[in-house]
Formats: sequence, structure tokens, C-alpha cells
Amino acid sequence: MDIENLETFIEVAESRSFSQSAKALSLTQPAVSKRIASLETSLATKLFDRVGRTVHLTEAGRILLPSAKQIQSELARIEDVICNIGNSVHGRLAIGTTELIATRQLPGALQRYREEYPEVRLDLRFQSIDDVMAGVEQHHYELALFPLAPFANTRRSPRLTYADIWRSEMKIAVASNDPLAKDPELTLAKLAKNSAILPPRKTFVRSLVDNALLEADVDANVILETNDYNTMRSMASVGLGWTCLPDFQIDDSLTALDIDNVTLEYDVALVHSKDLTLSRAAQTFIETLSAAA
Repeated sequence: MDIENLETFIEVAESRSFSQSAKALSLTQPAVSKRIASLETSLATKLFDRVGRTVHLTEAGRILLPSAKQIQSELARIEDVICNIGNSVHGRLAIGTTELIATRQLPGALQRYREEYPEVRLDLRFQSIDDVMAGVEQHHYELALFPLAPFANTRRSPRLTYADIWRSEMKIAVASNDPLAKDPELTLAKLAKNSAILPPRKTFVRSLVDNALLEADVDANVILETNDYNTMRSMASVGLGWTCLPDFQIDDSLTALDIDNVTLEYDVALVHSKDLTLSRAAQTFIETLSAAA
């Protein structure tokens, strides 16, 4: 099976266009068609249905696509490992993370890394924790950074290596003029009686909050669910309810609430697959993170 044909197949599958794929690959459209035809011949099956100017994957094409991407990712990793032998550090480094991590610790570390290793091509993607974890397991990402809750139901894959590198904290906050901000005897039971603006259930931040409330045998009175921290902050700042934000997002319009024995801390884990030998680019990135911790 020809590697160039597989790469062309992936490009056509994602763009759904032979003409756009030709531009992306710096090929002529007939050359793209020839590669796809060659791949279909070698597999003895049709991979695309052509409807006007748009192409759609057949059932065989849909089955092939994830495997083709994994092959492409593994070849890129092998190339990076070979290229990075010795003192030179270059090649591609794919990192998966979440928006929560990307807005706090990561920018500074990335800046330092780019300054020291400008020849490394960083490929940074933001996804949910489960998607990031799956991406590392499937070798789409060489490294990943995501938050881990301190409670028992946090899933850890036996195929991955975890190293806690940062400790961070979320804060429960309300508008500065909210009566809750001035309550010296605030409890979780009192808090739960008030309107809340939180992410949906099963998200990391919501799990932190729900786990804390569970200790007091109460549940949040959620009037708005959103994954957008800016929306949560804006809605809380005008008095629509309490929310939970990264500590650095608490501005003058909000007050972080002091509730006895309630600390919403979490660890940021650096994760990689046990099955892969890390490239020099990945090794130096880990060194950069460790120095910043």
C-alpha cells in the first residue's frame, strides 16, 4: 500500500474535494484522482462516492480513515525520532490539551520552548479530557496535558504514563455586590440554595463542584450551563448567580467566596503513551515544563 496514496486519501476524505486536495498537496487534480484510483485498485474496493463536485466516503472508506490517520501519525513520529537523534531538536511535536490548561500555565512554557527550539513545529490541539486521552492512546498526540481531579472516579488509562507537574485551583465566585460575598458564615448548603452558572455535568470543572457539594449532601441550582469561561464570568459579574472559575480569572467585578473546608484543587498531568519512544522534541518539551513547575 503506497504511503503517498494513503496521505492523498486522508486529504480528500477531510476536504471532500479532489480540487481542494490537489491545491493542498501541490498536485494536479488528475494526479489526485490517479492516486485514489490506485489505492482503490490495491484494496479492491471503492472508497469514495462522487456526487457533483462533492465526494463522500463509502463504508469501506469510513473504515479505512482512522487506520490511515494512525499510520500517518506513526510515520511522522518515526521521522521525528530519526531526525532528532543527536543534539539537533526539530521536527513536529503534537500536543493535546484542554482550554482550561491552555489559558493558564501553558502559554509561558510554550513561549520559552519556541525561543529555545525554534525548529520544532508545534501542533497544539484543544479537546475534552476524554478526547485528549484517546488521542494519546491512538498516537495522534505524542504528549498531552490535562487536569486530573483528586477524587476516585477520575479515569486513568493503563496504556499511558502520568506525571503530575502543576497544582492549580478553581474558585467559587459571585458578583462583588452579591450578599453571598459578605456572608461570614457561608456554607455549601447556603450556596446551593442560590442560582449557579456552571459547565454541563460530566465536564471536569462541574465534577469538581458536584463532588464538593456531594460532601454536604446538596446539589447545584444551575440556571445556565456553558463551557465558556468568559460567559460564566460575565453572567456572574452582573449578579445572575455564583460560578466556578480558574483563580486567575477572578477580576474586580467578582469576589472569590471563602467557604470552610472547601478547596477545589486539581493536578495538571503530563501524559504520554507507554508504547512510544519519545522524540527529542518531546523530551526537551518535558524538560521545559519541569523547569517551569
